[in-house]
Order: sequence, then C-alpha cells, then structure tokens
Amino acid sequence: MFNYGPLAVVALLGAAGASSALASDTPTTDTAETEATRQIDLEVAEKIFRKSCRACHGNKAQGAASYPSLSDKDPAYITERLERYRAGEKIGPNSILMIQHAKKLSDDDIASLSVYVTTAFE
Repeated sequence: MFNYGPLAVVALLGAAGASSALASDTPTTDTAETEATRQIDLEVAEKIFRKSCRACHGNKAQGAASYPSLSDKDPAYITERLERYRAGEKIGPNSILMIQHAKKLSDDDIASLSVYVTTAFE
C-alpha cells in the first residue's frame, strides 16, 4: 500500500477538493485536512480500474470511442469528476454509466484511482 504523506496527497490531488467546495452550497471541512487523511493504494486502484474502467476507457486509460482518455489528465481533474459523478451529477453523454460506477467509490478509492490512472501508464 502506498501511504503518501499529507503534503504529497494535497499536491497530487491539487485543488480538486477546493473546486468541489466552491461548487457546493453546503459547508465543508478543511480541504487540506480531508485530502491529507486519504490513503493512496495503487493495488486497490488497479483492481477497480480493471473491473470498472478499462472496458470503456481502454487498457491504458487512453480512451476509446466516446470514452475520454484518463491517462493525460491530472489527478485533481479525475478526483473532481469522480466526486461529481458520485454525487449523481450528469456531466456528459456517459453520465449514467459513470454515476453507477462512482457511487460505489470511497474517498480513498477516488484518490487512489486518480493517482493510478494518471501515473500507471507512463
């Protein structure tokens, strides 16, 4: 298991939590504190990717047909999108599929997937 320190997780995830907090009307906890407690587990992320993501986004997260590339995004972007999908927000034509997959993800899963899909295929 990869257990990045608080600063590394904040750096990897960037402003995703801050942008989510800005988009929401509900009060949130301190973003850095929340992100710092997330555990990055690339083995779990790989399992989730193989089971739920790869069929549409490609073996190396390179994208396919109407499913975008993930490997060229940064972790903050992936985190922000997955959190929005998990909340049930419709973003694009594949929202129904993404919402169903994202609903099952914990904060740690999202953090891990965000790092995995943006670094595993370099």
